[in-house]
Amino acid sequence: MIKKIISILASIMPNLIKKNLYRLIGYKIGKNVRIGFLTLILANNVVIGDNVRIGSLNILKMNKLSIGSRSIVRSLNMMIGPANLTLGERVQIVGPFTFMNLSEDIELDNHCGIGSHSIFYTHGVYLPYTEGNPRKFGKIYLGKEVWSPTNVTFLPGVQIGDNSIITAGSLVNASFPADSLISGNPAKLISNASKFKTKITKEELHKRMKEILADFPSHYPNFRQTKFDLKGDELIIKERKKEFLIKLQFDEKIPAIKKYNEVILFGENFEGIKSKKISLFDLNKRKKIINGELAKKFYKYLENYGEYFD
Repeated sequence: MIKKIISILASIMPNLIKKNLYRLIGYKIGKNVRIGFLTLILANNVVIGDNVRIGSLNILKMNKLSIGSRSIVRSLNMMIGPANLTLGERVQIVGPFTFMNLSEDIELDNHCGIGSHSIFYTHGVYLPYTEGNPRKFGKIYLGKEVWSPTNVTFLPGVQIGDNSIITAGSLVNASFPADSLISGNPAKLISNASKFKTKITKEELHKRMKEILADFPSHYPNFRQTKFDLKGDELIIKERKKEFLIKLQFDEKIPAIKKYNEVILFGENFEGIKSKKISLFDLNKRKKIINGELAKKFYKYLENYGEYFD
């Protein structure tokens, strides 16, 4: 009862007080965790890794909750039941209105992505079993890098192999191996998911990076008050009396940075580049160094392309 009262109280508190209250009742919460307003977490055992974000107006009520580092649960979702929920590293539950019935365990492995209005049922029973009606309970498991967009329903016992894609609106009532493209009601194996993944050559990588760079101005928060000058692999941003540079980086040559208030290098080959003016987004190592406000905006923007950096 005390744990329930403290959990309810924590849901209305600011983030720092919320986390301390949760720790008081034995929850293990990592560094830089953010939990939104009116989100209730009530479980017998809770382990939340570093840099996890949980949005507002979620209900997570279960036996055991485990969330790996850098995972995201956005707002307006419900996960309830007597069993366990395990989210690996960098799992993203986009929401809103994802519902998980935890009569049995649900596990989403590393880098899984779940779209809005998704439903997970680990039990299927309604009319009396003793009168011949069906009954099924079973754990749901989604492997590494499984992507399931909006309005997908998972039924009890479903197991989905790594690197699979499930199309929107599917009803998944059977298990599928790795590298599956799954679609339909009921869902069927359509093809290998890898057939829809483009092979990344240096030329293709450069093309995609330029596309990301060219699209940034349309996502810039103050674009109407800002001037953009895109020349090849460089985007110069002028805002009031400040000037910024975002450059695609492929070699070890460092651009002249004296006249810029902030510089972002996006790409590879960053050995020896150190400056408080320069932020780095390394595609080889998937590492980032952020040294300015523009870099924070650019990092958030890169999430639109599924990019991630530690």
